[in-house]
Amino acid sequence: KLKQKVASPTSTCRFSRPQVFHLQSAQHPRKLPKMTTKINVRPDGVGVLTLCNPPVNSLASSLMESMDANFQKLATDPAVKAIVITGEGNFFCGGAEISEFGKMTSKGPDGFGPDESPVKALTDVFDKVDACPKTVVAAVNGMALGGGLETALACHYRIGLASVSVGLPEVTLGLLPGGEGTQRIPRVAPLEVFLPMLLTGAPLNAAKAHKAGILDAIVKSNVVDEAAKFALSMPPNPISKRPVLAATRFKALGGALEMTLNQASQKAKGMIAPAAIIKCVEAACSNISFEEGVKEEGRQFKKLLFSVQSAALRHLFFSERLANKVPGLKEKPAPIKKVGIVGAGLMGTGIAICFIQKGVPVILKDAKQEWLDNGVKSINKIWNGQASKGRLSADKLKQYQSLLKPTLSYDDFKDCDIIVEAVPEIMSLKKEIFQALDKSTKPDALICTNTSGLNIDEIAAELKDPSRCMGTHFFSPANVMQLLENVRTAKASDKTVATCMEMGKMIKKKAVLVGNCDGFVGNRMLAPY
Repeated sequence: KLKQKVASPTSTCRFSRPQVFHLQSAQHPRKLPKMTTKINVRPDGVGVLTLCNPPVNSLASSLMESMDANFQKLATDPAVKAIVITGEGNFFCGGAEISEFGKMTSKGPDGFGPDESPVKALTDVFDKVDACPKTVVAAVNGMALGGGLETALACHYRIGLASVSVGLPEVTLGLLPGGEGTQRIPRVAPLEVFLPMLLTGAPLNAAKAHKAGILDAIVKSNVVDEAAKFALSMPPNPISKRPVLAATRFKALGGALEMTLNQASQKAKGMIAPAAIIKCVEAACSNISFEEGVKEEGRQFKKLLFSVQSAALRHLFFSERLANKVPGLKEKPAPIKKVGIVGAGLMGTGIAICFIQKGVPVILKDAKQEWLDNGVKSINKIWNGQASKGRLSADKLKQYQSLLKPTLSYDDFKDCDIIVEAVPEIMSLKKEIFQALDKSTKPDALICTNTSGLNIDEIAAELKDPSRCMGTHFFSPANVMQLLENVRTAKASDKTVATCMEMGKMIKKKAVLVGNCDGFVGNRMLAPY
């Protein structure tokens, strides 16, 4: 049954087999252009090394080779008094170049020595930064994730912009921080802060990172200048020479690691990465040296890298990103500044929340005041619940509420950029709504339907210009579920497709372009089961 004819991702397939995308395997990395670093020496004698691999300055092997050579130049130059490491653009570093892991795994586990980490080239450079006799400061100008945070931790100090965030998300790929992160972060941050970072991958904002000791200072602007001043005023202080915090050792010996592992195992049943991470933290909290702890990290990283779980999660990582790309689509999306929703039921209110929580004003319409009031109440119930648990501030709650405008009139959609119809699956009702929307919206507004199975081409035919119609199939509850099927109709324009795909990114959905067929792809896959 699986060996079915594959349809073109740009075609429609009403009453035909679901469309399938050929996705690049995580085990077959794309060919990367050569990435590099650049250096310059400021008038104050501070050498600046900049990571240059847009858009996220990932640590490709070519970049690490360049970083190694350029860092040594600054370290040995007698005119350089101190060193600052930063990232190009608005990103410090997004971590390892994940597509290169396929090259590592192609060697097989026996391709590495018993205590050799597959990312030894990375850790060797970090060791040189750590051991530098000159003060090295990370100027964290943007997000520092995974190997990016490990790059910053290899430096003696870290100065960050107030807008940055830091994190160690490797566990989401079935891995652990293999760039000595499991050994360095226990030496600067308390256990109750760094363990959740390691086990969930959740990032910290700058204020929390500063309070935890991960960032040494926060600045509002000119982070490189401030880092240079800091570097000239402070002596070298490598994290590898610092002891693990006494409170962390005490808690580790008191059973905190076992308790945390049990909790993590319940949330991520069957996953092997949390246990490997705990072993690395145990090593850091024991009496062995930093270097021996790094060896344990390397052994655990290698086990995870060659595991089936990590291979599957890396494949998923690439697949989700490739699914969001539409081959041959060059049209730029239209801006989405205001959204209209027809239907204040479960789906309509969930979709409204998605946009409002991204700062987009929403006009919510229903046919009866009672239905509309119930919809607004259900939205407020969700937000009030978040507020009561401390997840939503009072100011944010007021902001969200100010962005929602309930209405009984189609006239309020006159300046909306996109309208999503989310009423029950009744063809005649949807056609009636589309006829009304055609008369009350601006000519370039997108009119979409959240249908889960009706023929969208038939619905779009009610519009004078069906090129502005697509299906936007959210899954219930829409404010929680990540998948968004954007359904391409026979007459949908490239602008419409591009805008709907960009809309998915804007509200943080995993948007996939599918054809107009029974059940589209998601429900069609589930139907036999």
